[in-house]
Amino acid sequence: MSDTESSDPDTDLERELPARLRNNLYAVVEELVDHEGLLVALDFDGTLAAIERRPDEAAIPDPTREAVAALAAEENVEVAVVSGRELADVRERVGLNEAISYAGNHGLEIHASEYEVHPEAKAGERDIDIICDLLADQLAGIEGVIVENKGVTATVHTRLVADEEVPTVENAVETLVATRDDVRLTTGKNVLELRPAVEWDKGEAVRELYGELVPDDERWLPMYVGDDTTDEAAFSVLDDRGLGVKVGEDPGTGAPYRVADPESVRTVLTWLSDYGIEFLVADHHDVPVGTA
Repeated sequence: MSDTESSDPDTDLERELPARLRNNLYAVVEELVDHEGLLVALDFDGTLAAIERRPDEAAIPDPTREAVAALAAEENVEVAVVSGRELADVRERVGLNEAISYAGNHGLEIHASEYEVHPEAKAGERDIDIICDLLADQLAGIEGVIVENKGVTATVHTRLVADEEVPTVENAVETLVATRDDVRLTTGKNVLELRPAVEWDKGEAVRELYGELVPDDERWLPMYVGDDTTDEAAFSVLDDRGLGVKVGEDPGTGAPYRVADPESVRTVLTWLSDYGIEFLVADHHDVPVGTA
């Protein structure tokens, strides 16, 4: 890319960006300036892949996988996928195992330089097995409910459940969790997440990945992209020192930027690899001033 193209914010690639992010383009560029690298953490369902009616139907489109791979190939960029899915499952679905890092089960499993699982979560696997068996029995008569055992966590999916039956499912899960002090319940889009009673979430996973992947003597910009309520923990960890991007229209997010859907996420990743990262370690006087 020529100097003229690099200094002109009105390039064809930038015009492809989702409008609300493009309108904040200069702010995004200024975030990149004076950082030596970029850590990009991405949710999977609803972010890299469209949310499907059945969790086993979710797939990352080839163009999105190529965009992730291109960004990860940059020498001053690290990419990680942070998902509520079991680590082995999300690694298989993304298929870039050697190129990027992963955090599964909301960060209770992490594979960066090596595989790690939170010791307290590992110790509670038998409890998760018991809970899944109990819920499978209790909810057997409700059509469409899926009780997914993910090893150190479990998810009860209600996307296929009739609207009038959803409160019955929720009540059964809440009642069971209330009788135990070894699990906690969180909710997302048509899911009820059962996790060990460990102070750990996607925000802590992002902290862990930053510490693992970023050189100690360098200042990198952390970026997180996600669509669900469970991603808010990561946005809150970034606070004013990172770049948070919310996917979708759900209100009340802590992320300063929004995009519409997974296709828009692909466009953002392509923009970063083809244009945005040129501003890493740039001088402030090289950055356009104003609003797009």
